[in-house]
Amino acid sequence: MAVPVSEPVPAALDVGPAPARDVPEPRQPERRLHIVVLDYRDIHHPEAGGAEVYVNEIFQRIAARGHRVTLLCGRYRGAASEDRIGDLRVLRSGNTATVNFTAARGALALARAEPVDIFVESICKLPFLLPLLTRKPVLPVVHHLFGHTIFYQLNPLVASYAWLYEKLIPLCYRGVRSVAVSESTARDLVDRGLRDSHIDVVHNGVDWSRYQLNGAAPTGESPLLVYLGRLKRYKQLDVVLRAFAQVRKEMPALRLAFVGRGDDQSRLEALARSLGVATAVTFTGFVSEEEKLKWLRRATAVVYPSPKEGWGLSAIEAAACGTPVLASDSQGLRDAVRNDVTGFLIPHRDVGAWARRIVEIVADAALRARLSAAAREWARRFDWDIEADKMRRIIEEVVLGAQRRSCP
Repeated sequence: MAVPVSEPVPAALDVGPAPARDVPEPRQPERRLHIVVLDYRDIHHPEAGGAEVYVNEIFQRIAARGHRVTLLCGRYRGAASEDRIGDLRVLRSGNTATVNFTAARGALALARAEPVDIFVESICKLPFLLPLLTRKPVLPVVHHLFGHTIFYQLNPLVASYAWLYEKLIPLCYRGVRSVAVSESTARDLVDRGLRDSHIDVVHNGVDWSRYQLNGAAPTGESPLLVYLGRLKRYKQLDVVLRAFAQVRKEMPALRLAFVGRGDDQSRLEALARSLGVATAVTFTGFVSEEEKLKWLRRATAVVYPSPKEGWGLSAIEAAACGTPVLASDSQGLRDAVRNDVTGFLIPHRDVGAWARRIVEIVADAALRARLSAAAREWARRFDWDIEADKMRRIIEEVVLGAQRRSCP
């Protein structure tokens, strides 16, 4: 992507030393901007995922450096319609099914009531299509688009609606400067008709200090595979569950934990029973950050069988803990995992290939040690401060460009 503010992550397998952290000192901008961000959820939402972590980490930092940030998102049970999370003002309306309409309507109403300099759309589901509704500058930040994978999650009628809705993206955003969270997502946008010269890549980061281990690593008698994330049908977690059942025949001590919650849990529990491995599979439900860290550090390997992701934040969090990752060789994940360096990329839905890689990584301690050391170095490349500063500069450039175009 031809973007000066975003340095693509090298594709070479040798991750090399971490780059120097040349982060500019926080400064007051020449003019305090009012940035309005639209997202489906806020970080406190019960179903918040990687996209919400990204928005919170990036825009908390942008707000701390002097800009005013308002987040428009959906409501959930027990949530106030107006709130404050850190340095972000939060306005909630609608629900998962309606928030793309209610947040867009709220954004237009907010712009009539008070000065707004730019709208930022966090697109991880349906886009908000604000360029069709306002002349104010709009910056779409695209995590990932479902494409055909939506048909794994929803009934055909609703899935068709979402799939067709995504078809509006090139019409709405073709001439708009955009941000993608990974090179894979950027290529997806180009394939859909957006101009590559208009796309910046601003990666996810990781809080390195949070993931470093103080003291000895937790150990256990049994090797353990961990999936960390939401339990959603479109992530196709049955692939790793079937591979796990195969491996258990020769490695009966092996265990599997699904760390997180989601509406696919009952189906996965039923599948585990039918495969005869229910007693070796743990479903933890929601866990705290501290518990999440314990699972990541305790794991022999983290598994990520999704057919498509915008990035794969959990893969980088696992890498920061020195835990190798087994992931599908799919969009987004192939950006987050260096094959045969920080883990392995496996042909998606190839249960036999998954089983073979699981056996290999569980049986070979020297291999795990090599992957673990490289994973830590790889994770050091991703820094929230650096990525937030990239995003801030992009936003300021977009606003400045819009102001110049509006001058007679």
